[in-house]
Amino acid sequence: MNESQISVRYAKALFLSAAEQKQLDTVYKDMELLSDTCKLEDFQYLLVMPSLQASQKRKLVDSVFKKYLSDLSMSMINLVIKNKREVYLPGIARNFSDLYRKSKGIRAAKLVTAGPVDDATIKSIRDLIKKAYDADVELSSSVDGDVIGGFVLTIEDMQYDASVASSLRKIKKQLLQTSIEK
Repeated sequence: MNESQISVRYAKALFLSAAEQKQLDTVYKDMELLSDTCKLEDFQYLLVMPSLQASQKRKLVDSVFKKYLSDLSMSMINLVIKNKREVYLPGIARNFSDLYRKSKGIRAAKLVTAGPVDDATIKSIRDLIKKAYDADVELSSSVDGDVIGGFVLTIEDMQYDASVASSLRKIKKQLLQTSIEK
């Protein structure tokens, strides 16, 4: 079975269970925490460590998450580990978040800049996106020095690249094409 299909199926099942139990908002926060945790190198290693048995992994995961996650989220994570599908946890969390945002009419956006951006600027960008798409916006921002200047704004599957690095790449490409043509 395709890796993405496995993640989608678990995410849909969790979404339906959460909706049935009226815990969508709680489980969404849980999946955001799980997603952030799955980005940690040590946690990734725990998920793929072949020498650990499923019961040992469940105990470790319980000790990490038990007081932070709802019972529904914990039971899903334990089921995934029991079925030896723990490597799919990041995909399950991501797919659940996508389903949640789609059901609530929320657009996901990411802003990448060369330096930190103040809260007023982030609020104005969020307001512009909200007005343009007539939807609530979940905007995350990060700093990447490779951008050099300007910004890269990604709204779901659309990307607006107004970075200095992108402009420099375009100029380089034009210069190379010009020198090749002559």
